[in-house]
Amino acid sequence: MKKILLGLSLGLVLASTAAFAKTTITLAFVNNPDMVILKQLAPEFMAKHPDIDLQFQVLPENVLLNSITQDVAVGGGRYDIVNTGTYEVQGSWVKNHWLSPLNPLFDAMSEADRKAYDLDDILKTEREALSVDGKLYALPVYGESSFTMYRKDLFEKAGLTMPEQPTWEQIRQFACKLNDPAHGLYGISMKGVSDYSQLAPFITLMHSFGAKWFDQDWHPQITSPDFKKAFTFYVSLLKDCGEPGASSVGFNEGLTLVSQGKVAIWVDATAGASILQDPSTSKVVDKIGYALAPTQGSTNGSAWLWASGLGIVASSKHQQEAFEFITWATSKEYVKLVADKFGVVRTPPGTRYSTYKNPDYLKVAPFAPYTLKAIEEADMMHPAKDPVPYTGTAHVDIPEYAAWAADFAQNFSAVIAGTMSIDEALQRSQTTTENVMKDAGYIKD
Repeated sequence: MKKILLGLSLGLVLASTAAFAKTTITLAFVNNPDMVILKQLAPEFMAKHPDIDLQFQVLPENVLLNSITQDVAVGGGRYDIVNTGTYEVQGSWVKNHWLSPLNPLFDAMSEADRKAYDLDDILKTEREALSVDGKLYALPVYGESSFTMYRKDLFEKAGLTMPEQPTWEQIRQFACKLNDPAHGLYGISMKGVSDYSQLAPFITLMHSFGAKWFDQDWHPQITSPDFKKAFTFYVSLLKDCGEPGASSVGFNEGLTLVSQGKVAIWVDATAGASILQDPSTSKVVDKIGYALAPTQGSTNGSAWLWASGLGIVASSKHQQEAFEFITWATSKEYVKLVADKFGVVRTPPGTRYSTYKNPDYLKVAPFAPYTLKAIEEADMMHPAKDPVPYTGTAHVDIPEYAAWAADFAQNFSAVIAGTMSIDEALQRSQTTTENVMKDAGYIKD
């Protein structure tokens, strides 16, 4: 009898252990404000899914991108969910079968769950940016384009008027007039960090000037007159009217400068606007005005399109559990949770049409109409004034992009730091890019 009872007890213990066994899902995230919020709210998901344990790795974008690429390329299995954007989806990750298509997982949902998630509510441009050949490979946690943010109070005091869509020449004039470093105010903040994943402001400026990375035969155009003109303009704008130490300034650093009231103009991601309107993080709430991204002869490519999405690694052994999390993290329920916990102004931007119909959000988010317009009008398929063989407005959507863009970013930052001349930087970048493109077979002659 004792043996029977002991056996029953052991069986109950084993059954109990099995019943409460958890599946661990590992997520790799970029260290930015919206992803930090997602990590903070993850316990809400785990409370509803006690069988799933979430493990986060949050790193700077360039470090994380390299770590993810190395792991998924060899099927290392380190991650189940990765923070993947338009470049990864359009560039090589789908082509290399590193991400799982989400369509079969949506098809397997109950009708009620599909209706509750409402995939058609996701902005069409963002869905398309995360899709290849009609198949969806990631869901957006936030979406963005780029636009102009400026201090309304400083413009009014100086008698300046920001157009709905300024030119870069006008931006320079405004920035230099308002630049007052003696009193801790800089006319403009622009990125100068040596990180190829943060080149988007330069790339859009370059395209708006009518320049391009490549001609139709994939020959680099980095030493062309139009490219040099754009590069020189960017560097001189920062040198004459920008923040000091710009070679160390990326998105987060620029956001901090603006939110602390030290910058008059910021041309960067639309996603930054919600932080500037949040009184818990910003000293310039209600002082920021918004306009479309500047142009300088070409509207093609003058604003970027980006979706920061969650994709499931193809080698993950926990596809369904991973899908449950990414649909929760991009759902209407999650959007409402962020608003309830952090304030309506921190609602994830650029993801759902319903957000831009929410009167409570529109009341506290004066940037909302500009964000929606910028995202809907950004055309990643036609990034340059002239026809080009590539797509992508924040990157060039080819696998080899990182191989030459990393070198370009180093040279770009060195010029801004004053340790390299413009001509030397452009020639070095031209040579590196030519070599990469020849080795990859793009250049045939």
